[in-house]
Amino acid sequence: VVLGIVLVVSGVVLVVSGAVLVVSGVVIVVLGIVLVVSGVVLVVSGAVLVVSGVMLVVSGIVLVVSDAVLVFSSAVLVVSGAVLVGAGVVLVVSGVVLDVSGAVLGGE
Repeated sequence: VVLGIVLVVSGVVLVVSGAVLVVSGVVIVVLGIVLVVSGVVLVVSGAVLVVSGVMLVVSGIVLVVSDAVLVFSSAVLVVSGAVLVGAGVVLVVSGVVLDVSGAVLGGE
């Protein structure tokens, strides 16, 4: 009878230890799933960061090109302004020449 009781108690201990092992295995599996999900989230967030970085680079290139276009248009305006100033100087000189020649002709 004592041997039977010892066997029953040892069987119960084995069952309990087996149950503990099963529970710890389930916990390990759940932790592994959580780690996999967090890894996927990290990969997705990294991809989002890469896309936003590419968008920033593209917007920077667009800004550089637009600034270059503005500089070129400003240079064109400066050149056209210089041409207009030159034309004005020519008109002033021709007016002075006409006035002087008119005075000379009128004085004679």
